[in-house]
Amino acid sequence: MNEGERDRLRRAVERLMIGQREALGVIDREVEDQESSAQETLAEVQDILSGAYDDARTILGGEEGEHDGREQAGRRT
Repeated sequence: MNEGERDRLRRAVERLMIGQREALGVIDREVEDQESSAQETLAEVQDILSGAYDDARTILGGEEGEHDGREQAGRRT
């Protein structure tokens, strides 16, 4: 593995970790805020994780938004 490949992998993993941390923060807020809508929270978590996934695929050289054939039906922009 050359230096460029290692750098791309490092950036992809960092982006996925940031997305996971953001999603966990949204879940923590939902747990604390009993009045918020679970549906809105799930949509926000889905958006964060989908964005992180797309960014990681782009960094690794895949097509943005491809999701291995899975749909993004609930994704907000």
